[in-house]
Parts: sequence; structure tokens; C-alpha cells
Amino acid sequence: MNNTWKDGWFIFKKDFMLDRWYFIWNVLFMLYIALMISAMVNPHGEGTSILNSMADFMFLTLIPTMGFYFSRRSFNYIKEDSYTRMLHYYRTFPIPNIAIMKGRVIQLIIAMIFNAIIFYPVFYLFSRNAGGALHNAGQLGAFALTWTGYGLLINGAYIYLEFLNKGRKYLWISFVLLFSTGFLAFVVRWFGGNLLLFTLEQSVRYSLLSPLMWGALIVGGTCLALFCKITLSKLGKRDLI
Repeated sequence: MNNTWKDGWFIFKKDFMLDRWYFIWNVLFMLYIALMISAMVNPHGEGTSILNSMADFMFLTLIPTMGFYFSRRSFNYIKEDSYTRMLHYYRTFPIPNIAIMKGRVIQLIIAMIFNAIIFYPVFYLFSRNAGGALHNAGQLGAFALTWTGYGLLINGAYIYLEFLNKGRKYLWISFVLLFSTGFLAFVVRWFGGNLLLFTLEQSVRYSLLSPLMWGALIVGGTCLALFCKITLSKLGKRDLI
């Protein structure tokens, strides 16, 4: 068991060293979306009540991307079917599928931590200056962990799609997921709700004791584990040709 985690860490380090310069794009992208979304929190200085479905859509769509870092593989997955090629490459070595899966989970966790360190403080700073709801580090931590739970859930689905599908199929299913999040944001707004506002309010009210935060982390972590287990059970049977 320990050896598979060691192998997973080796796989992560190998991939990271090949694509380490792509982290610069991660920093720029996280800064960009943090500034863009924080502007939606209070664009007219009238409090958080003006949050709209576009802010929900941006969070639902972009928070899962925090589980990735820009790499040569992610840029070329359509043209070169790079994820399938990666699996084929590792299959030629005596590396078990579980080690490959653990390497992907390590990559997910490190990417989420790295991107969160950039995204949430910038979001906090600019939304607070605009009159946003968050006022201290505890509230920011609750807000970040709430959305991290959501990110874990969606990234579990992405891992399933990434490991078990060709690049083009992965692309089209990703478009369906994107459309679904947009539709969800529209439906929530239609019924007078606002997901971003709700998570902000829960974080302000309960801080790190937020039941929404703990529920999101438990659900997200459990779903990630289930997706990884299902993916691993099917990965050995996948035809990589």
C-alpha cells in the first residue's frame, strides 16, 4: 500500500518536472478569474443582494478547474489524446493502475491547494473592498472549504471521464457538464436563489463551524473516493489502442 503511494508521488513529480513552467499560466489564470468574479459580488456598491446567476455560473464552472494545473498534456488532450497515451505509456511499465490513480489524486490535491492559495485571498481582498460579505480569515476559510467540497465532487467525475474516454468524447461530455452548470445557475436564479450568496452567508454566520462547509467536504470527498474506486475497477479493462 505504501509503495503505491510512493509510486504515485513519483508519477506526480515526473509530470510536474516536465510541465513546471506551465504553473505560471496557473497563477495568471487564477488571478484573472479571482478579479473577474470578485467584481460580480458588488459591482455597484449596493451589497451582496445584487449577486446574480452569472456569478453562480462562474463559480460552478471555474472552481473545478482548481483541481488542474496547466500542462502540456491538458493543452493537447484533444489533438493527441494525451491522457490515453499517458495510460498506455505507464501500462508498458510494471506500475499498477492504483499507483497511477494515486498519482492523479496527489496532483488534484496539490493543484487545489496551490490554486486556492492564489484565488481565495485575491477574491477576499477585492470583494471585501467592494463591500463583500467576508470579513475575516475564518469566514474566508469556511467559504473556500465549502467550494472545495464541490470541487472535489466534480473533479471525481472528471477523473472518471479522463481515464476512461478518448479525448474527443471527453471534450463533448465536458461541454454537457458545462451546459448543465449553466442551466443549474439559471434554475436557482429563476426560483429566487443564489448559490454564491448562500455560501457567503453561511460562511459569515457560522465561520469554520458551518454545517454547509462540513457537509460539502464530506459529500465531495466521499464522491471523489467513489469515482476513483469505480474508475480503477474499469481501468484495467479499458482498450487503449
